[in-house]
Amino acid sequence: VSTQSTGSSGINAEYGVSEGSAVVEADNFISKLDDVRVDSRILFKDRLITLSETTGKEVGELSISVESSTHGGKECYLVQANSNGVVDTIPVGTNITAYISPTLQTLEHSQHEYVNIPGKALNKRALLSQEEGGCKLVVTNSEGADEERSDSFSFTTQHMSRFISEGANLVLQRLAVLQGVPSKMSFNVLATDNSLTTASYAPIESRTVSIQNATLETVGLERSIDNRDQEPTSWNIYFLSDGHMYTRAQAGSPVYMKIKELPENFVKDEDADWVFPDMGKGALNWEDDLEMLSHFLDRKEELKEDHVNYMRRHPELKAILGDFLQFLLMRKPSDVIEFAADFFSSYSTSAQMKPPFAHSDHVNKSAIKSE
Repeated sequence: VSTQSTGSSGINAEYGVSEGSAVVEADNFISKLDDVRVDSRILFKDRLITLSETTGKEVGELSISVESSTHGGKECYLVQANSNGVVDTIPVGTNITAYISPTLQTLEHSQHEYVNIPGKALNKRALLSQEEGGCKLVVTNSEGADEERSDSFSFTTQHMSRFISEGANLVLQRLAVLQGVPSKMSFNVLATDNSLTTASYAPIESRTVSIQNATLETVGLERSIDNRDQEPTSWNIYFLSDGHMYTRAQAGSPVYMKIKELPENFVKDEDADWVFPDMGKGALNWEDDLEMLSHFLDRKEELKEDHVNYMRRHPELKAILGDFLQFLLMRKPSDVIEFAADFFSSYSTSAQMKPPFAHSDHVNKSAIKSE
């Protein structure tokens, strides 16, 4: 495990902290936000499908959920985002869970990126949390069965000024659509090498789009991350007027994302002349359905990570199960369920007191003799 700490000197040169009118616009934008309450207008879910630029086929999906929650006893946004797909038959994805304050401060942010290569799965987990005097970032990488490698980075409060995590970015975009995007805003973000760099947000020309026989105006936003000596990473993102994401495309990427279906508040009433074809019901083979397979693999990873985290938080669980198996194999009871009930009743404070492992006195004699 390696640890790196950032100092407060030379911050502009080392971390590329932004200056100028774009910073002023960013500060003005933040100052207009309620510092106590979340904005209920952006509490909704987005679901987009990922499409190939060349074939137009669906290759994955993106889901984004913003809810109201609490962290440290204070109201905040809970952001959950899942992007998954299949590239050359290999499942890939990113999962984000973040707690964001009403003024876009990142209270806690966890991110899991994976590439499930058979026999050599690649995993990267990052946890950003607040600590006294700033924030701490812990990044853990693993490759197949190899030992995990962890790195720790510390950032002072000064470094985190105008910092926008990936989770906060999703909240910022929705708020910018509703409040109006200034000519340009500049914030600080994490670069791929876990140092700080700048990201700019600027309006782009709106588009008129058609979806489900509805014609709608979209709001365009460009997000660009400075990669220092390399070309910036840029996205063109279009939103519906209420903040729902309509499309997202990264410059140079072979795929783009598009809204799955029109949000309910845009759907026409029952008198509208909308005709939906009857597709009938066919046999369901979910393993051949890319979308359902992606859902399954993504959910599998979520459950695996949740179970591992629970085991880590409760090391006593392994000790209890180990004791149980040891007693079970030593006594070899004929009724395993009754023996288990006796064993675990000893941990209960409300159970009637009786000799421990009473049922296990009825030992499976034949099992012992056979040994």
